[in-house]
Amino acid sequence: MAEREQTLRRAARLSVGVGVIILALKVGAWVASGSTAVLSDAIESIVHVLATVVMLAMLQYSQKEPDKEHPYGHGKAGSFSVGFEGGLVALSGVLVLVTVVERILTGHEIADLTYGILGTLVATAVNLALGLHLVRTGRREQSEVLVADGQHVLADAWTSVGVVAGLVLVWLTGLEWLDWAVAAVVGMHLLLVGARLVRSGIAGLMDEVDEADYATVVAAVNRVREPDWLDMHDLRLRRVGDLIHVDFHLVVPAEWTIARGHEVSTLLEEAVLAELGSEGSVLVHLDHPGSVEGLERTAPGADFSIPAALRRGQPRRP
Repeated sequence: MAEREQTLRRAARLSVGVGVIILALKVGAWVASGSTAVLSDAIESIVHVLATVVMLAMLQYSQKEPDKEHPYGHGKAGSFSVGFEGGLVALSGVLVLVTVVERILTGHEIADLTYGILGTLVATAVNLALGLHLVRTGRREQSEVLVADGQHVLADAWTSVGVVAGLVLVWLTGLEWLDWAVAAVVGMHLLLVGARLVRSGIAGLMDEVDEADYATVVAAVNRVREPDWLDMHDLRLRRVGDLIHVDFHLVVPAEWTIARGHEVSTLLEEAVLAELGSEGSVLVHLDHPGSVEGLERTAPGADFSIPAALRRGQPRRP
């Protein structure tokens, strides 16, 4: 875990450092060219630097050990970071569109497009390499924060590609209105990217579950299932940052000892977490056939199904 945390922090610091360099390149390209499209790209980079600084702080906070006030850890800070970054990206889109309207109303002449094109091209290449590295590292280490930041960087790179294409068209045709038209497209693109990141952050804060995780848990249970496990129900899971917490009910023979129940619970915890490829916890509530209303026993030779595992069992009243 310590090595993993160091890997994530190094990647986050790299994102901040490279973001500052990219911002300097884009600001220089804007000053030299006077292009509205390049300015829109630079505004997005300002947002990226601010967002990565917040991301680094939230990543460090999310890695703190659980405490009395936060018994499930501090992982939700990661989802907050993703949503916050999305809000900043959407705000940058609004600022770009406002700038476009201002330039249309007041008029603006483009200066030197050469440096604008070259500077943006260099920034695009660096951003593309950074974004791919962040996404690859985030997925390998199962960090939603790093993946979201990498996707933001990649979106920025593709935005820059559009800006370069627009500048080349202006250079070839002399039609300066193409400059602010490209900037308007960039602004709309930033709004969409921001909205998607906000949606992802809210999903994390609200414990939205990937249905594939349910299938993975049920498959893990079926892989180690023993014939006298009669039923599985009330399956729930939640992700808290990079950790996952799973709980479900397992119906077993009433004559089982506490020692036997503990043995099976430990087996299931190891199997489920291994199948999910994640750190976390698995809590197994043991029922017996007389404790559940309307028990639907699964035949010993058949696998537990996802619908059966998700159904809510009704405890039998005394």
